[in-house]
Amino acid sequence: MGKDKGGGNNIAVFARVRPSKKCSNNLSINYADHAISVHIPRDATAGMINNQKENWNFHFTRVLDQTTTQDMAFELIAQPIVDSVLEGYNGTIFAYGQTGSGKTFTITGGAERYADRGII
Repeated sequence: MGKDKGGGNNIAVFARVRPSKKCSNNLSINYADHAISVHIPRDATAGMINNQKENWNFHFTRVLDQTTTQDMAFELIAQPIVDSVLEGYNGTIFAYGQTGSGKTFTITGGAERYADRGII
């Protein structure tokens, strides 16, 4: 995400939570710590000795909640990169995620309202 104060490069990783009709009890989002936790109970049919992992924790530079607007996403994610590019540095914005998770909407935006424009 551009240059840091020490003159070096850094990478920032953001997670944007999409609104869901059916929330999962296995997912926990901690906006204050910028972390997402996943808990999947062990499969009892696997036998007595079951070393199956139950908990996964993922930490991000920032977790954007469901109320984050396209303008807010641009200001937090893209604006620092655009500023660095204008200063002559390379910059990349890369969207990754499951099909239907909102990558295209975040990057290119919606066509119906100006407020839904994307970050590019």
